[in-house]
This record gives sequence, structure tokens and C-alpha cells, in this order.
Amino acid sequence: MSPARWVCLDLDGTLLRDDHVDGVVRAVSERLAERFGVDAEALAAANETAWWEYWTEVGDSWLRGQIDPESLPTEVWRRALATVGVTDAAAAAEAHALHTTTESTALRLYDESAEVLRRLSERGVPTALITNGPSGLQRAKLRATGIEDAFDVVIVSGEHGVHKPDPAIFALALSGLGATASETLHVGDDLVADVGGARGAGMRPVWIDRGTAAELPAERPETVVNDLRELYGLLGLD
Repeated sequence: MSPARWVCLDLDGTLLRDDHVDGVVRAVSERLAERFGVDAEALAAANETAWWEYWTEVGDSWLRGQIDPESLPTEVWRRALATVGVTDAAAAAEAHALHTTTESTALRLYDESAEVLRRLSERGVPTALITNGPSGLQRAKLRATGIEDAFDVVIVSGEHGVHKPDPAIFALALSGLGATASETLHVGDDLVADVGGARGAGMRPVWIDRGTAAELPAERPETVVNDLRELYGLLGLD
């Protein structure tokens, strides 16, 4: 197979580490526990439960940008705090603000991410970012990690009303790049949203296996990498 000519990349779990999430929730829960005199572990557990329960209700709308992006995390903290007996209406907003501040200082790129983006740019390989989430949240991550200007095209689901794995979001990136799907890699860590979505759009899916998958796929994708530098070979840059 000939080398690919264009590259699309996922953000969370691909370029940006997402192993900080539990630590942020614990840190925020500890601060809130001191503030309101509740059990920190119970609050952190309640947050996880509330997240998954509320996500099933509004997650799709949140990713599409159809609801206030602040409403989901605020409601999650409201439910979690209520579980441990804190029902003050202002407490949830306070918790969300604390969460946002704490997370902003915890964001980290994977070790090779900046290097790979820089080399692709230097070698003239057009790139697009395709990320699921609200506009403000995802673009804040790009600014915080210094890669806001690293892409030729940035597609955020909340700005377009469509999210991975819908082929339509991949089509937006391809159109922005002026790319041919069959000559474009899409690199991501999610087997459904990234690998399945890219395959459905006619692209060349690349699964980046960071060793964090909850369970291994029954059938491994055709192209698997463990480090983004392995893309060089797929692009003929070795």
C-alpha cells in the first residue's frame, strides 16, 4: 500500500493524556470534603456514578453542542453532592469551577505528541484534528497544551452538530484538507469512535494502543501503533 498523504488525529487519549481524570476528581472531592464536611471517597464515588448516569441522558446532545456545555459537569457535581447531603444550589457551580481550574493544570500531552506534530508540519504533511466535545472545552485543551496552531484543520463536534463515529464529521475534515479518504490516515484510541468511524468514512484507520483499553478487541484493527512516531513509516517519512 502506498504511503498516506494526509493525517487526521483524535485529541483525548491520542495526543493528550487522559489518565488524569480520576486524579482530578479525587483532588476536587478532597477540597469539597473539607469545605462541606463530607467524606471525600464517598463524594468521588458519587461523582463517577452521577457522570455515567447523566451521560446516558444528555451525552449525545452535549457532544453535538446542543446544550449548554457547562450544564453537564455542573449537574454531575450537583447530583454527587446531593448524594452526600450537600444540596446548596451554589455548591455545584463552585464544584464545577474548582474542577475546571484543577483540570487545566493537569493537562499533559503524550511525550511524543508535540514532536510528531512538528515533524509532520516540517515535512509538509497536512493534518486535521477531529475531536468530540463542546467547543470551549476542547479548544481550551489545545491552548493549554500549546498545540492550538498545530493543525491545518480543526473539527470539534460541538461546533458542527455531529460527532464521531458518524462519517459526516470525518467528511468535514477531509473537505477542509482537500484530501482523498483512501489516502488519509485517522489515528485514534477509541475502537468505535475512531477506528470504526474512520473505516465507515473510507479512511485508513490507525488504532493507537496506549495499553489503557478497558478490554482488548476480539479482532485487532489492521493497523496498530503504540507510539505516534510509528506514523512516520505509514507516511513514507522514515
